[in-house]
Amino acid sequence: GRGGMGTVFKAKHAPLDRFVAVKVLTPALVADPQAVARFQREMKAVGRLEHPNIVRAYDARQIDQTHCLVMEYVDGIDLAELVCRVGPLPIADATELIRQAASGLQCAHQHRLVHRDIKPSNLMLTRRGEVKILDLGLARIRSPESSDDAMTATGTAMGTADFMAPEQVTDSRLVDIRADIYALGCTFYKLLSGRAPFESPDQP
Repeated sequence: GRGGMGTVFKAKHAPLDRFVAVKVLTPALVADPQAVARFQREMKAVGRLEHPNIVRAYDARQIDQTHCLVMEYVDGIDLAELVCRVGPLPIADATELIRQAASGLQCAHQHRLVHRDIKPSNLMLTRRGEVKILDLGLARIRSPESSDDAMTATGTAMGTADFMAPEQVTDSRLVDIRADIYALGCTFYKLLSGRAPFESPDQP
């Protein structure tokens, strides 16, 4: 898989004899100090969390000029793809998926993390029926030593528009748990209706 910050590979961890997901910072961004800082922040964010509904980190390191994060490999489908394939979900099924995501977010918030990019494509459903929160690349660590304020300019919007809380559009540095709850509510709407809350019915 590919994203704005990097590429994720499925790999075999030879000594442990299991598959893992390896996220590698895009080579073109290695020379960008802010991009490297964000990637390192994701490493720290994932590393401090241990919860069945959050993807686990196994290792993080820099090899020469390559920055990589080794995480558990999630065998399943993200909720955006799920809705695309089967359409709106039954209320009971959608509720259970959101309940699991909320449980993972509660753990993140207890560790002073705000995800800032909760959306269906960042929630994976495993073959065992577990929801896993992915992609903490935009997570804000709410602590005095956090460098997030230095990396995010005042008035900067970070996240995905269809699921972004209004206050996050104004200034992403100031958001708290309520922004993630809002995004989770928008995700719930998407699971039940097949589209985001403010998405045009005619939009493909």
